[in-house]
Amino acid sequence: MDNTSLARFITSLGSLNGYGSTVLQTKKALDAKSTEPLTQNSEDPVIFSDALKGIEAIKEVGFSSEGIIAINKQFDSLSIEQPNWPGHLRNAMYNEDDRIAIIVDEKSQLKYFPKEVITRNDLDEIVNQYRHSAQEEFDAWTVFAKLSKLQAFQDGNKRTALIAANSAYGTFESGNYLVLPFNDLDRAEFTINLMRYYIANDEASEQSAFNKMMNTLPSTEERIRELHKPIKEETLTDAKTIRLKPQIRSKHND
Repeated sequence: MDNTSLARFITSLGSLNGYGSTVLQTKKALDAKSTEPLTQNSEDPVIFSDALKGIEAIKEVGFSSEGIIAINKQFDSLSIEQPNWPGHLRNAMYNEDDRIAIIVDEKSQLKYFPKEVITRNDLDEIVNQYRHSAQEEFDAWTVFAKLSKLQAFQDGNKRTALIAANSAYGTFESGNYLVLPFNDLDRAEFTINLMRYYIANDEASEQSAFNKMMNTLPSTEERIRELHKPIKEETLTDAKTIRLKPQIRSKHND
């Protein structure tokens, strides 16, 4: 694997759950085969390690319902970002931990309630839809969107979905990973449109939200160029001379 592009993929994947280590730190961790270079007082080492395990799991099993379950089953490190029962398909009829709702607005007024009971048939439907599609980039992102909305697992659903979409599209062989927008503002807009996709209750609304998601993504050429671009050493800003005023504070649950 090319650790430069893989570092950018893991950083993008981790951004779904507040991963704060830089691309350079992530590449150093990959090169060293150690989490030591990562930000330690965070969930970063867990997200990093379990992402690599998830990638290896689906590479071994292949893109399938079993492969999707195998990804989430690797999210087994002790962390609030990980499911209590990795790889378990939710059944809210008998397990309280399987009863989830996704907050989709800043004030917690609007929530998305996914279906309560998930079966392998739900995963099969998404897998088979992709297999019978043109299997273009658009179709791989459809896998991501549908798996994310399904919320098949207790936690780690968007990360599972992004790894699965990349497996479907064959990027673990090429290193030309599907990633979220590189720009922070575009990535925030992508996430907002994913929340719109969650709450869409008909096919037309889903397609509208999905198209908005796709419009925020980099072109194929830009994505491949940015993934493989050499990583520069980072220059730290002297925080004593600048007052930082963050404007985007909320983050969406997985």
